[in-house]
Parts: sequence; structure tokens; C-alpha cells
Amino acid sequence: MANIKSQKKRIIQNAKRADRNKAVRSELKTRAKAAVAAAEAGEDDAEAKLREAVSRIDTAAAKGVI
Repeated sequence: MANIKSQKKRIIQNAKRADRNKAVRSELKTRAKAAVAAAEAGEDDAEAKLREAVSRIDTAAAKGVI
């Protein structure tokens, strides 16, 4: 366990960021799976789902999540 005040704060910050990043990564996987499933099924909105998935992936990459 950290004894320095700033290190205690960093531990808390890192835990919060890890939780947030985990949620984002999970959402990316879900959207990617939905886009693939829609494309395989030949749904009309498959292209829209793909665009949404790519957009979320690009945003996550820009923020350094992935």
C-alpha cells in the first residue's frame, strides 16, 4: 500500500480509468459483433451499424482507450 498522498490518489484515479476503459472496450466488442451479425444476415441497417461501430472504435483510439 502506498504511503505517499499523491500515490494514493493515483491508485484511485487508475482504478476509475480502468473501469471506464473496460466499459468502452466492452461496448466496442458489442457494436462490432452487432455489425458483423447484421451484415451476415443481410439486414438493411447493416451499413449503419458498421458506420457506428467504426465511429466508436475511432473515438476510443483517439482517446487512448485502445
